[in-house]
Amino acid sequence: METILLEMANNRSTLHAVIEQDERTAYFYIYPGEHFSERYGMRACWLRNLQPAPDERDSAAMEAGKAPMLEAQYCKHPQGLAPLEAAELSIMWNESDDGATVFYQDEPIGIIPGWSLSAEQPACYALECSEAAEDRGLFPLAAPALFEGLEKASAFWDKWGDEGNNPWGPLQRQFLEAYETQFGSTLKYYAIDNQQWPPMALAQYEQDDVIYFLSLGVSIRAMPWVELLYNEQAGGFRRMELGLAVNKNDYTMDEIMNMAQSIAGIADSPWRNLTWLGEGHTISSSGLPAGFDSFILSSALYKGPEIALPVMEGDRVNLYWASPITLAERERAHSKANGGYELLETLIGEGRTHVVRKGM
Repeated sequence: METILLEMANNRSTLHAVIEQDERTAYFYIYPGEHFSERYGMRACWLRNLQPAPDERDSAAMEAGKAPMLEAQYCKHPQGLAPLEAAELSIMWNESDDGATVFYQDEPIGIIPGWSLSAEQPACYALECSEAAEDRGLFPLAAPALFEGLEKASAFWDKWGDEGNNPWGPLQRQFLEAYETQFGSTLKYYAIDNQQWPPMALAQYEQDDVIYFLSLGVSIRAMPWVELLYNEQAGGFRRMELGLAVNKNDYTMDEIMNMAQSIAGIADSPWRNLTWLGEGHTISSSGLPAGFDSFILSSALYKGPEIALPVMEGDRVNLYWASPITLAERERAHSKANGGYELLETLIGEGRTHVVRKGM
């Protein structure tokens, strides 16, 4: 009979990590939350056999709806190991909240990487695996890069777990100083994190009849998906902040604040929806003025001096400006691959900048 030894949801409860064990074997699973069950499948990582390993694939167990034992040729200990003790287990989610690691007696024994959630060929890594079972996406937990990534993630959570000495105060000052250098004094500061980690905010500025809202804290977390899409270049794309600039002579303050509230909602979207945001992406919004359907995000729209945002965990932080587009423009962007880039090229060619104006 299977026993759940440990279960732990990620930060936004979009995924659930579970360690299960029966009298034969132990497994680590990541299950998508209810709202994501149609988009993502369950991911499984064998951890150890508790009985002597079979020579052939354990098809009988699978046919009976049980977790299969791993064949002897792939096991470091083909005679089996002792059952896992629940009290000795822990789970650590990665920084992008889409993958996790199992620790036993403080040693990593299984990893389901975040990129595996979205990959056509999922992969996992087990300490007790001696040789890759590639047809099942199971690999030895041996590569130095895996341990380096674990050390980095562990240091990240240790740093943010220290409530009395976490990095938010210095980071907050760095962001505000970068924005104030360009846009003048911070006029208002709105917390947008709903009292959840990480701390996030919108800072408001005004310059030359343009009202600015700029986020800070969004880039604390790496976004899901990016590692899969960009591999070694992921550090240039996985962190973002958001900007909104509106000419106050063209829109009422109510309209401007509604747009700002939409930006606040977008800030948590990558982790709430297990997705990512980048150049040319579009996001529908109900907080836009009449005639508009969505925002398009772009750093290329910005036509001012460079804003020196802090480097976050060694990564560049991208500042994406939100510009309203019509439903027809959004449908055009979604009609083909890289349609968002093509739409941006058209908008920029027509004189569109980061500042939202009527008649743009």
